[in-house]
Amino acid sequence: MSIQITLLPSNEDGSGSNLYYAIAQLTFSGNYVVGGDTIDFTTVADKLPSTQIIQAFADSQNGASGYYVPIAGTALNNWKLKCFTGGGTELTAAAYSTTFVATDVVQLTITARKLL
Repeated sequence: MSIQITLLPSNEDGSGSNLYYAIAQLTFSGNYVVGGDTIDFTTVADKLPSTQIIQAFADSQNGASGYYVPIAGTALNNWKLKCFTGGGTELTAAAYSTTFVATDVVQLTITARKLL
């Protein structure tokens, strides 16, 4: 149960007056947990302008049959990512390697508040 966030400087935009935007790639390993696997933003907190994440949006970049829903946490280290089949059923507890997630390219769009 592990989701790694890779955030490259070339995929960040801080040109807005009050908002910062970034596109990260997610890498999955281990097993999916029903109710959502943990996304830990503390692993990329040094690249974010603040700890105030306003929105996160995850999507398949290669047309896999499933979809993803980020669930806001109470802290940077306890967000969740729910994975659903194309029919809308949440994945059961299973190894990521046995699901569509294994071959998917999933990007996470992050909107964070800039502290002025």
